[in-house]
Amino acid sequence: MAGSNFEGNALPNGYHLIGHVALLNVPVDDLEYIKIIGKLTLEYDSRVKSVAVRTGPTQGIRRIPSYRVIAGTTNTVTTHVENGVKFHLDPLRITFSGGNREERISFPKWVKGNEHVVDMFSCVGQFALHVACKTNARVTAIEINPDAFRFLKENILINAVQDRVESILGDCRNVTPNYPANRIIMGYLHDTIKYIPTAVGMLSSQGGWIHMHTVTTKRELAGLCNTINTLCGEHGFDATSKWREIKNYSPGMTHYVFDIELQ
Repeated sequence: MAGSNFEGNALPNGYHLIGHVALLNVPVDDLEYIKIIGKLTLEYDSRVKSVAVRTGPTQGIRRIPSYRVIAGTTNTVTTHVENGVKFHLDPLRITFSGGNREERISFPKWVKGNEHVVDMFSCVGQFALHVACKTNARVTAIEINPDAFRFLKENILINAVQDRVESILGDCRNVTPNYPANRIIMGYLHDTIKYIPTAVGMLSSQGGWIHMHTVTTKRELAGLCNTINTLCGEHGFDATSKWREIKNYSPGMTHYVFDIELQ
């Protein structure tokens, strides 16, 4: 668009809608241009009441996102509905990824009967609540971020699963569920393999399943699989591991899930 505010600027390839909040990645620092994109996003989609742009990477183990509002209301606390499950949250303070939405929705198919499922990095309940709402499992949801934990407790009540979901505030390496797990979800992406000994320690003595999310390169997959098997063996279990690709994370890096059966 020669002579316009868009000249020389790249357009975002879309946005992630969480409730009424649209989250954008805009690869420029031109404030006037960014504000125009925000205004056009509000006009384009009537569901959008707030538009925010990413300002940096997600921060630390508490997974705090970096966004700022560029258009619309600054009240970004919202309710997001995903396959019938309701999530109350503030996406400017809590990470709620759209890239693994299908994995969250489909995960309950793994759960058998009345299992005890532990979600070690629960956030606002993205995995835990799908399991609780779609299966007969008992769920323990552990979260280290106090903001996310407050929303998690609200979401347990909103979805009326308080009879089957226990929530625990703290570092999953230091707090444990009240009874052994049959299945464990590890939804944290960075150096997740360091938490494998903790996960194994939460399992029933009869074994079970661990679903470990991580970001890595394709060439490192076999090595990670060997490390997982070694760590599980050190705790008295035989492990069978398979991996699945979820999405591209960054150039050369991919989000995978390792489905690990321990006997």
